[in-house]
Amino acid sequence: MNQKIQVLNEHLANMIAAGEVVERPASVVKELVENSIDASSKTIKIDLVDCGLKSIKVSDDGTGIEKDEIPLALLRHATSKISSELDLFNVLSLGFRGEALPSIAAVSKLRISSCTDDIHGYSYLFDTGKVIEESSCAMQRGTQVEVSNLFFNTPARLKHLKNNYSELSLIIDYLTKAALSHPSIKFTLTNNTKVLFKTLGNNNVPSIMNEAFGKTTEEQLFAFSGQTDLYKFNGYASDTTLFRSNKNAITIILNGRVIKNSSLIYAICNAYNTLLPIGKFPVATIYIECDPTLVDVNVHPSKLEVRILDSKKVEEEITKTIYSALINRLNERYTITNEENFETKNESLKTVFKENETFKEYNNSTEEILEDPWQMFNAFEDKQKDVEIVEDEDDLEEEFENEEEIEQLTIADIPSNTNKNSFKNLQYIGSFYETYLILTNENTLYLIDQHAAMERVMYEKIKTAFSAPHNSTYELLIPITLEYSLSEINDILDSSISAELKKLSILAESFGDTTIIIREIPSWIPAGLEIEFTRDIIDHLLNNKLVNKQIMYESLAKSLACKKSIKANMHIRLDEVKKLLSDLDECEMPYTCPHGRPTIVKLTNYDLEKMFKRVI
Repeated sequence: MNQKIQVLNEHLANMIAAGEVVERPASVVKELVENSIDASSKTIKIDLVDCGLKSIKVSDDGTGIEKDEIPLALLRHATSKISSELDLFNVLSLGFRGEALPSIAAVSKLRISSCTDDIHGYSYLFDTGKVIEESSCAMQRGTQVEVSNLFFNTPARLKHLKNNYSELSLIIDYLTKAALSHPSIKFTLTNNTKVLFKTLGNNNVPSIMNEAFGKTTEEQLFAFSGQTDLYKFNGYASDTTLFRSNKNAITIILNGRVIKNSSLIYAICNAYNTLLPIGKFPVATIYIECDPTLVDVNVHPSKLEVRILDSKKVEEEITKTIYSALINRLNERYTITNEENFETKNESLKTVFKENETFKEYNNSTEEILEDPWQMFNAFEDKQKDVEIVEDEDDLEEEFENEEEIEQLTIADIPSNTNKNSFKNLQYIGSFYETYLILTNENTLYLIDQHAAMERVMYEKIKTAFSAPHNSTYELLIPITLEYSLSEINDILDSSISAELKKLSILAESFGDTTIIIREIPSWIPAGLEIEFTRDIIDHLLNNKLVNKQIMYESLAKSLACKKSIKANMHIRLDEVKKLLSDLDECEMPYTCPHGRPTIVKLTNYDLEKMFKRVI
């Protein structure tokens, strides 16, 4: 093995750089399209042969490249977008590193044709970065770059590419985001001459989302906008009727650049907390604008990752803004305007839809709770009042910093819903399968899932209690003893973990080699769940995750709400229906249960007539 230090030749250096910049055909498309965007193009066309594995051609009507500058474009770190150190911290163009074209040329055959005046075009053909042919050509102003035989000289990279359709899917995904980031540009994508994706370049973002995510997407979008001291943002997001099983339909655009940022994606998804089914994510496009000096885009050659100054505030504002706009959207959909008093009607339906009077099928222990479903909540409130105050309020209000978990906003952090509905004014007909409440209002029929609705009511009551400032602890009559391994005991008694436990008002002491004893806990841990909740907190700390109380509240509130709610296939009395509807009126978000399932379905007279083909 040669141990001498030597300077790599230019071609080998470019091939190494290509490993970071050019991973697959989609990487080539991205780099070439970004160059076209930076050239002020109004129309960009991408033509693929065999999903880009055989050929990729990107044509634009931008400013073009001067004849003598085309060979320079293939030199490493040759760029027209920055010229000094200061420019690096004020980048507005998509490209600036001068690595893309030489990296592509190192692993392919490349032809660049360009014209700057609609008259004098010129073409160069490169093979692994070397000029092998040049000639004049007739073409309109703009640039055309054709890449063929990609990875012909790096068979290992070629071998690890996915199948054609997977590679094509990645290209379409990128072009969707490129079109969303620059809606004024007309994009066209073809594969083997078949048009797969096309936009009009008319700045209509919902139309582009419709093209990308489905033909009914536009109908299910709502607009939002907001700002902080340093950032402005706006965009479109889907309501609760449209969602995906992954986060790929969330597009974040910062100063015209599509970026990947898990914290911002979390902020968007957090606005849908409890409003979408578990494992489902919204469709959203958000545009963020700020002074370019606040952003470091020189993080990775792909330029997808960026560092954002003081991002916490904009993340919180994004969550609040989208949540508020979503609430308004749902209120518009489910608006109830009837002012009549609650009453039953349609006596003839009693033979089909029973008005239930008792909870016959439940045992005594369950029946006691169900006679007053809020008994558990009231008892919890009483417990809070009886405990002795032993700490200052400021101590438990301290926030815990955590780089691995992002803090969830509580309901109290979100703007109040000022457009309250009037569920109590609906006319109750009966129930179907002892699960769905049937109600009506003028020309509209409503179906309410009694369990989901009760879950929402209980969840918000419990969550509100947890969100309120707590400044008390209580001493356990019977201390909690927890068993751990010897190494875990040492970790728990370590200064960092014990300090976090103390912040949470959990006093842990050694009680033998493999046991700890808990004598005092915060009063916000409900009776009966002391061991389970305390163990969860300690387990979080042992896994090097600082405990966020709001996350614990969230999980516990959902669990208690589900366990203490009226179930499906269960008799519910008329007075209980009235109470449930009245409490729904007080909910911040009455349209879904805490797990994201809908609580209510609305059918207008038109909807019914359409089902029965009375209207077209």
